[in-house]
Amino acid sequence: MSVKSDLIALMEHIARCLPLPAVSRVYIPEPQPHAGKHTEFGVVALADGAAGLYYAWLGETQKGMQGRYSEADFIGRPPLELVQLLKENDDAARSLGMAAVNAISRHVLRRAGYRPPPAADSLGGLDPGAGDHLGMVGYFPSLVARLGESGIRVTVIEKKTRFTSDSPLVTISSDISELGACNKVLCTAATLLNDSVDDVITHAENAEAIAVIGPTASFLPDPLFRRGVTAVGGTEITDAARAITALREDSGLKEVERRYLIRREDYPGVEILIDKATEKSGEA
Repeated sequence: MSVKSDLIALMEHIARCLPLPAVSRVYIPEPQPHAGKHTEFGVVALADGAAGLYYAWLGETQKGMQGRYSEADFIGRPPLELVQLLKENDDAARSLGMAAVNAISRHVLRRAGYRPPPAADSLGGLDPGAGDHLGMVGYFPSLVARLGESGIRVTVIEKKTRFTSDSPLVTISSDISELGACNKVLCTAATLLNDSVDDVITHAENAEAIAVIGPTASFLPDPLFRRGVTAVGGTEITDAARAITALREDSGLKEVERRYLIRREDYPGVEILIDKATEKSGEA
């Protein structure tokens, strides 16, 4: 079983336990990573206001989504139908499926009254020090530069071979097996879209701590925690309508986003969340 298949099964389980609101809005941008714009995200919103994001700058594999999918066609449909797109073999379909997973997850968290604590930094709570060897899946140049300047050894796994580093403490490689030498691993949530997250976790099995972070990881983290991930950082959208307007106008999500981090040891688990959501529905 993969993370993807476990997420689908988890959403199907939730749908059997709780009535889910229909899809109310969808935003599908075309990827424009070199147009001088803010980072782009796609959105799936539900009728109760819950919203899920997906990272929309994977590149060529997401191009043409507006031609393939009509935003209006999704309105009123059960979100579980969109979740099934995770089964497809292309990044574009999986992107919409992940956004639906994130929207359902936000709905459950809201109904259960569980609000994850805010993220303190961009490092998933890993708190790397001079004695650590940090593995990073996905290249974030400014973050890597700061880590190198702080005397922290970093190995970046990046498929784009154009990136290089002048720092003796920073290695940039396309060989994922190099994660085996790292005692802490920070993984971008985009690995959930390109279907590489399982490979990352397998190669990071020697790490004492693994964090998966990014707006695409705004789902119930049970499948990742079962596989040894120690923290998952996502994004809560506080106003879905304003978020879509902001993305269309290229003004960013700063006013409508809240970044959080769920640590494995603090997470109650999906069954407790479902029970709490059911209790609150009964009270209503």
